[in-house]
Amino acid sequence: MTEEHVMEVRWSGDEVLGSAMAEAAKLQGYEPTLSPAEDGVSLSVSVSDNDLQALRDRVDELLVAFSALEEEHNG
Repeated sequence: MTEEHVMEVRWSGDEVLGSAMAEAAKLQGYEPTLSPAEDGVSLSVSVSDNDLQALRDRVDELLVAFSALEEEHNG
Protein backbone atom coordinates (compact mmCIF):
# COMPACT_ATOMS: atom_id res chain seq x y z
CA MET A 1 0.00 0.00 0.00
CA THR A 2 1.35 3.41 -0.97
CA GLU A 3 1.38 6.10 1.67
CA GLU A 4 0.06 9.56 0.92
CA HIS A 5 0.79 12.54 3.11
CA VAL A 6 -1.31 15.68 2.73
CA MET A 7 -0.92 19.18 4.17
CA GLU A 8 -3.37 22.00 3.63
CA VAL A 9 -1.94 25.50 3.79
CA ARG A 10 -4.56 28.16 4.61
CA TRP A 11 -4.19 31.92 4.62
CA SER A 12 -6.61 34.86 4.77
CA GLY A 13 -6.13 38.57 4.28
CA ASP A 14 -5.80 41.26 1.63
CA GLU A 15 -7.23 40.40 -1.80
CA VAL A 16 -4.23 41.71 -3.75
CA LEU A 17 -1.77 39.66 -1.71
CA GLY A 18 -4.04 36.62 -1.79
CA SER A 19 -4.21 36.75 -5.57
CA ALA A 20 -0.41 37.00 -5.79
CA MET A 21 -0.04 34.01 -3.45
CA ALA A 22 -2.54 32.00 -5.49
CA GLU A 23 -0.54 32.75 -8.64
CA ALA A 24 2.69 31.69 -6.89
CA ALA A 25 1.03 28.42 -5.88
CA LYS A 26 -0.09 27.84 -9.47
CA LEU A 27 3.46 28.41 -10.69
CA GLN A 28 4.59 25.64 -8.32
CA GLY A 29 2.00 23.27 -9.79
CA TYR A 30 -0.80 23.51 -7.21
CA GLU A 31 -4.48 24.30 -7.69
CA PRO A 32 -5.19 26.94 -5.05
CA THR A 33 -8.69 27.83 -3.94
CA LEU A 34 -9.30 31.54 -3.47
CA SER A 35 -12.64 32.60 -2.00
CA PRO A 36 -14.15 35.77 -0.54
CA ALA A 37 -13.71 36.20 3.21
CA GLU A 38 -14.90 38.71 5.78
CA ASP A 39 -11.86 41.00 5.49
CA GLY A 40 -10.61 40.11 2.00
CA VAL A 41 -10.01 36.61 0.70
CA SER A 42 -9.22 33.14 1.95
CA LEU A 43 -6.60 31.01 0.22
CA SER A 44 -6.26 27.26 0.53
CA VAL A 45 -3.56 25.10 -1.06
CA SER A 46 -3.42 21.32 -0.70
CA VAL A 47 0.06 19.79 -0.92
CA SER A 48 0.56 16.03 -1.07
CA ASP A 49 3.39 13.57 -1.55
CA ASN A 50 4.14 9.90 -0.98
CA ASP A 51 7.22 10.77 1.06
CA LEU A 52 6.91 12.74 4.30
CA GLN A 53 10.26 14.55 3.90
CA ALA A 54 9.39 15.47 0.31
CA LEU A 55 6.06 16.86 1.53
CA ARG A 56 7.86 18.96 4.12
CA ASP A 57 10.23 20.28 1.47
CA ARG A 58 7.34 21.17 -0.87
CA VAL A 59 5.43 22.96 1.88
CA ASP A 60 8.57 24.85 2.94
CA GLU A 61 9.13 25.98 -0.67
CA LEU A 62 5.54 27.23 -0.89
CA LEU A 63 5.81 29.08 2.43
CA VAL A 64 9.06 30.74 1.38
CA ALA A 65 7.34 32.03 -1.77
CA PHE A 66 4.37 33.28 0.28
CA SER A 67 6.68 34.97 2.80
CA ALA A 68 8.58 36.80 0.04
CA LEU A 69 5.30 38.05 -1.44
CA GLU A 70 4.08 39.16 1.98
CA GLU A 71 7.30 41.10 2.66
CA GLU A 72 7.10 42.73 -0.76
CA HIS A 73 3.43 43.61 -0.25
CA ASN A 74 3.94 45.09 3.21
CA GLY A 75 6.98 47.06 2.07
